[in-house]
Amino acid sequence: MKVWDAYIKLVKRNCSTPGDIKNLAYWRNNLFASTVIYLLPLGLIALLPGIYLCVISRNYVLLIVDTLTIIGIAAIAFLPHISLGMRKAIFIGCLYLLSCTLLFYLGLFGPGLLYLLTGVLFTLLIYDDANPFWVAWANTVICILFAIAIFLHITPSSYGEIHGSVPQWIGVTSNLVFLSFLIAALIPGLFSGLQESLNNETALKEELHSQRQSLQQALQMVQQKNNELEQFAYVASHDLNEPLRMVTSFMGLLKNKYENQLDEKAHTYINFALDGSVRMQKMISDLLDLSRTTNEGRDKELEMVDLNEILEEVKQNIYILIEESNVEIIVKTKLPVLPVYRADISRLLQNLFSNAIKFRKKDIRQCIILNATEQENEWLFNIEDNGIGIEKEKFGKIFEIFGRLHSQEAYEGTGIGLAICKKIVEQNGGEIWLESEKGKGTIFYFTIKK
Repeated sequence: MKVWDAYIKLVKRNCSTPGDIKNLAYWRNNLFASTVIYLLPLGLIALLPGIYLCVISRNYVLLIVDTLTIIGIAAIAFLPHISLGMRKAIFIGCLYLLSCTLLFYLGLFGPGLLYLLTGVLFTLLIYDDANPFWVAWANTVICILFAIAIFLHITPSSYGEIHGSVPQWIGVTSNLVFLSFLIAALIPGLFSGLQESLNNETALKEELHSQRQSLQQALQMVQQKNNELEQFAYVASHDLNEPLRMVTSFMGLLKNKYENQLDEKAHTYINFALDGSVRMQKMISDLLDLSRTTNEGRDKELEMVDLNEILEEVKQNIYILIEESNVEIIVKTKLPVLPVYRADISRLLQNLFSNAIKFRKKDIRQCIILNATEQENEWLFNIEDNGIGIEKEKFGKIFEIFGRLHSQEAYEGTGIGLAICKKIVEQNGGEIWLESEKGKGTIFYFTIKK
């Protein structure tokens, strides 16, 4: 096996050249190398018996040609410092020398015509020629010359009537000429079509690569703009807090100091202003929370976190809310240990539980069920409640920033909590979605990679 591998490596080094696999010249050269690889050992099956017959029939000319053919193929395979073009020329020369010799001594009864047709085929396969019909014309000339030799009785008489009469010779070899021209017409067209397909494929890949680069640049620009927008939101929210706090403080002072001097309408205006300030502060606080979700800790490594511990922390954080609302939290399965940002997952669960409690039904006891299912590359979590539910046409809105579905008077909040949940899940390599029906509760699903 090692000898065969070394033989293949040697022949390929001598009879082919490295190049672009999208170029037909590369495949022509590799086809030539493969032909030589198998021709040398398999050719002995035909040539060795031929040599034996030449010896016993004392046809020493044919013996010499067979021997030279073997030597020529061996030289093509093994001799270094011969150009690839010269190796191909020797190969085609051996084919034609052998075919003409067989035709001369064996006539129509030998394999000479078959070797002539093989010469046409291999010439067209391994050469990229502008005029492929020259080899078909060469076969035509050879057949005509042999017809003249038969007419002039130049062929060896000791072989009897193996060449047949001139009409017989023309009748048989005309088929060879026909096949030669047919092959010369078809094979170059096939190669031309293949080359065009390869060129089109290369052009498409280059265009795809160019589009991918453009898309990558666009994505980088979008990411940059997104980062700038998030930074702006953080800075703006942070800077707005102080003047808003001042407005709230002075409105409170105005109310307390001049309470007895103001009429009922003035007190109503002041209360509206104070209420708006409080809601504005809550919105700014939530914007800061969203910005921190995007920016904080992204340069840190993920840590292996036991989500059971996170759950207990969340339940402690919203303990008063749970008690006041008389909510039952059921955990159906033990939660996994996953590589996540600890603070993010805590915020995610707290927001989802708080959201479920906020939109509970007033006439029944609230029940929230947490379940986790292991999948191939991720964990699937679902948090199910028996609250008021959501209409299907509003599913897309709830993950938007400030995407409120209810009035401020009905349910407090800024509409940022679920946007934060979506951002957290996506940053941990997962997705979040929901199933819900109005009046029958909601199930939030989210995935986290293992």
